[in-house]
Amino acid sequence: MSRRTISLASLCLSAVLLYGQSFEAASIKPLSSSVGPYHFTVLPNRLDVHNINLAYLVEQAYDVAEPLLSAPDWTMARHFDIAATSGARVSREEMRVMLRNLLIERFHLATHWESRTEAMYRLVVLPGGPKMKPLDEGYAIPNSPMADGNSLQFTGPMSMRQLGERLTRYAGRPVIDGTNLEGYFRVDLRFANDSPTPSQDAGPVAPPLPKAIEQQLGLKLVPGKEPIRFLVVDHADQVPVGN
Repeated sequence: MSRRTISLASLCLSAVLLYGQSFEAASIKPLSSSVGPYHFTVLPNRLDVHNINLAYLVEQAYDVAEPLLSAPDWTMARHFDIAATSGARVSREEMRVMLRNLLIERFHLATHWESRTEAMYRLVVLPGGPKMKPLDEGYAIPNSPMADGNSLQFTGPMSMRQLGERLTRYAGRPVIDGTNLEGYFRVDLRFANDSPTPSQDAGPVAPPLPKAIEQQLGLKLVPGKEPIRFLVVDHADQVPVGN
């Protein structure tokens, strides 16, 4: 670890002591394999994580979308289970701060923010308004898209930020939520698959992604190039401090 990283980690640990928002009890278990189911569940007094990589934990702790995180490759490969309790009911934002402090304490996580000018898409609402039904709840981690011959399909309740994160993989550049739509929505989106799977009955040809978003969701991808705020991971231990 470099002298600069040690200094950053020390500053972060000082912040933990200053704000004092830590879990009453927390257990972190490194996994030898990432095969199998996974989930990230936030309850009023508990955080329950199974088979989640460190990069995703950082994204949740700092409220940053996946394409806006710059982290070592190993943070995607190493997966963990976390069982943590707050001792009392707390808000989701307080739970986020507790997770951030947990990563700082156990992984000696050190980060900084920086601005980079990148090509991107901003997801906005068309003048006619969204075509999605608002919902009270959503998935902590929405389901992956389903492949069906020449089409891909997103279904299920998710936030607009979560939708943007999943569209990024297929749009070719970061998709940033600019809809100002809060909460969760029922998303039913079917679009053309650029890498279709062989099928005797491929079904009707789905529209390309930009048109599908407009027709089916009432949203639009607006291309641009502008300064985007990235979270950079300066350091994290690959093996967390023991429980």
